[in-house]
Amino acid sequence: MHSAFRNSRTDIQLTLALSMTTHTAFKTLVTIVCFTSIAAGEIEIKETNKALTAFASGKPVLSYHIETVTPPNELDPIYSRSGFIHPLHSPSGKVLTDAFPIGHVHQHAVFNAWTRATFKHEVVDFWNQHQKLGTVRHKQVSEVANDSFRVTLEQISLKKGAAIDEAWNVRVSEEDGVFIIDIEIEQQCATTEEIYLHPYHYGGFGFRGSAHWNADDITHFETPMEILTSDGKRDRVTANHTTPDWIAVFGRINGEEAGFAVLDHPSNFRYPQPIRIHQKMPYFVFSPVVKGSFILKPGFSYRSKYRIITFDGAADAELIKSWHKSYSDL
Repeated sequence: MHSAFRNSRTDIQLTLALSMTTHTAFKTLVTIVCFTSIAAGEIEIKETNKALTAFASGKPVLSYHIETVTPPNELDPIYSRSGFIHPLHSPSGKVLTDAFPIGHVHQHAVFNAWTRATFKHEVVDFWNQHQKLGTVRHKQVSEVANDSFRVTLEQISLKKGAAIDEAWNVRVSEEDGVFIIDIEIEQQCATTEEIYLHPYHYGGFGFRGSAHWNADDITHFETPMEILTSDGKRDRVTANHTTPDWIAVFGRINGEEAGFAVLDHPSNFRYPQPIRIHQKMPYFVFSPVVKGSFILKPGFSYRSKYRIITFDGAADAELIKSWHKSYSDL
């Protein structure tokens, strides 16, 4: 049994169903949880009909997209997307993410999507929009506080409708010269049909790094994205599908280094979760399905939480290790 899965009524733990013979898909509800600020800086969340934007001491931290954002004109509108975070900023204002990256337009900065699932006896892919099987959409803003917000999303089968209800609780803080973003996610079936998540080499909570780290983007590219994991790995090939406590990515943006770390919480299912790291493109994803299939059943919730810390300069292993220890104690 794992605390990442709980009955939505009785809050009892659910043993993961790993049967490979079940092939009905699921609907996921992800919830973003709001928290009280722990930051020294003043946090403000501004809401418009297009986005929720967080500021720390007057500086932009992130924007969450309420309204559907369309890709550049020459691209298929199938890539239109809402319910993702972009831009994610470093404290000095560097843009650390890319929303419609050249080469992989379907990767949307900070986003959450399963890749291979079965729902109502149909295979669905919520990640790869060009397959025209599924997508993810913002549903509603549930709550906005001074330093946090709560939103709901849907992972949708284009054939069978909403499959997963998803809620995010997001809290923003500023401390010791870095921005801290806590995200808690809760997923539930959107219907009475269960969702079967197939084993796959990626899919889950994903991050697409800066255009300045993308060699396919000849306009912006400066240097490849560098990585550092809690295991000390810096090579993308050998780090792929390993299970570190945290990963940091960084590189040059407009001539100066900046980056962000993502910390995996010990309460997460299959912690430490495998991380898919692409050997060439600047993206990675926390992906528990790398370790095998699981089923999301009606009446139960899948919960996960992560801490994102943005910084200027290169990654400091000892500092990030201390960040993870503090986060793990929460």
